[in-house]
Amino acid sequence: MFIAFANGQNDVSKGIATLVGSGVTGYRRAILWGSVWTGLGGLAGAILGTAMISTFGRGLLSPDVAPTYAAALATILGAASWVTIATRSSLPVSTTHAIVGSLTGVAVLAYGVGGVHWETVAHKLVLPLIAGPFLALAATAAILTGWRPGSRGVRDCACIVSPTLVPITAMSSGGVVRIAITGPQVVVATSAECARERPAAVRVTLDHLHWLTSGATSFARGLNDAPKIVALVIAGSLLSGGAIATSWWFAVVTLAMVTGSLFGGLRVTRVLAEKVTPMDHREGFSANLVTATLVGLAAYKGLPLSTTHVSTGAILGAGVTRKAAIDWKTVRHLLLAWIVTVPAAAVLGMIAYVAVRWIG
Repeated sequence: MFIAFANGQNDVSKGIATLVGSGVTGYRRAILWGSVWTGLGGLAGAILGTAMISTFGRGLLSPDVAPTYAAALATILGAASWVTIATRSSLPVSTTHAIVGSLTGVAVLAYGVGGVHWETVAHKLVLPLIAGPFLALAATAAILTGWRPGSRGVRDCACIVSPTLVPITAMSSGGVVRIAITGPQVVVATSAECARERPAAVRVTLDHLHWLTSGATSFARGLNDAPKIVALVIAGSLLSGGAIATSWWFAVVTLAMVTGSLFGGLRVTRVLAEKVTPMDHREGFSANLVTATLVGLAAYKGLPLSTTHVSTGAILGAGVTRKAAIDWKTVRHLLLAWIVTVPAAAVLGMIAYVAVRWIG
């Protein structure tokens, strides 16, 4: 369950980073929330993830290849090792990319170049993985561009904030006058004041929706990733002479993913929440909505979109739309990690294959 645990450590951040980055909640609650929904999505994969199992079971290998236990084990070890290294380096990488890289590396070493079904790799894996971040960026930018005018299109506004002992703000000929009273805070001001005050009044509903989209993203991630890992584990189990029902494998894989999320999900979450770009509540919600929609649809169709790429693309879309201070140094590090993932996992998979063959 090494790979499932590593996946949980690295990938839980993809559904919850916007909750923390936009100030909706703290890390502890966000990670717990994401872990619960990841678990539900992983279990749902036993029913809804059959297409993904087919893709990652035999779909990437040529029909005439006879898989071996050593190859299956090496594929798992190569992918899990790279994801673990990336997590320790606080780099959000794609488990899907790692699995594909490790699998192709092991297959080429074990069966030759002809052992890989390259057309399937290109059409069902490479193209969706490349298109994912750009599609997410464009969709998030489109939502926020269309949403922005309505949220700033008022000259004057009145806001009622929760009852507490706070000042009440009103406009007078001399400017802003503040009077301390006990009770609800009523704010009447110009559009400049409204730009600061109005979000506080509407944030309650928006934050609830943000929690829901975060849960949906984590659910979609579990639904997307669990079947990939189960496919590899089932292959290794059958080749080693084991025979455990698929539903039980989903339960075991899901438990490992949730455990990894709870005990190792903080490192990568901090990077996506704090170091890519600042987000407000509206932007965080929009980014999560796009991520949940794209990853959920892809999982249902058996297209393994990378939750990492989609969520990062959506967060960048939020930053680009309002020309926020995007940390391009961090973005470059993320892009480099993405580029290196496939060859690095392939090399680690090859090393693992040689080691397994030597030991066995």
